[in-house]
Amino acid sequence: MTEPNPVPTGIEVAVLLRRAQLRKQMACEAELAHVGMTLPQWGMLLAVASLPDSSTHALARFTGQSDQSAGAGVARLEQRGLLGRRSEGGRAILHRITPAGEDLVRRCDAIVAGVMDQLLAGVSDADLRVLAASLIAIAEAAPSVAAAASTPAPPARATPPVRGDISGLAGN
Repeated sequence: MTEPNPVPTGIEVAVLLRRAQLRKQMACEAELAHVGMTLPQWGMLLAVASLPDSSTHALARFTGQSDQSAGAGVARLEQRGLLGRRSEGGRAILHRITPAGEDLVRRCDAIVAGVMDQLLAGVSDADLRVLAASLIAIAEAAPSVAAAASTPAPPARATPPVRGDISGLAGN
């Protein structure tokens, strides 16, 4: 007899997380478009508001973007008068939100909060607490998993394949 709610596999959880993220992204993008913003732009604006006088590199790390993507995003927001940039000697350019950016980030915060309220409407407070704790655990585990994945594996022993055995040819 199978369990009514079997424990999902890691792959099933990965698919569920991706599906939920895509639905959230589509819903937020549709609403943010009404104020001329995208989800990544709002994320960068929020990052600058949260971390004033940060370098592009720090903002890239905060938002999970490459330095190049973050630099392009910051430049677009600066062109719109939402961010100010300044140099303090050296190579680093520091970023600060403008009053227009502060106003827009508050409007975007309200938009995203409204979308999330709708998406989470059927989820109980207890389940939200569990969800938040689970997402935090996944996020905190991610750096150690990424570090382990980037560590080179020890060289495999070279064993000649048995005649007719093609498993070594497929990279298995």
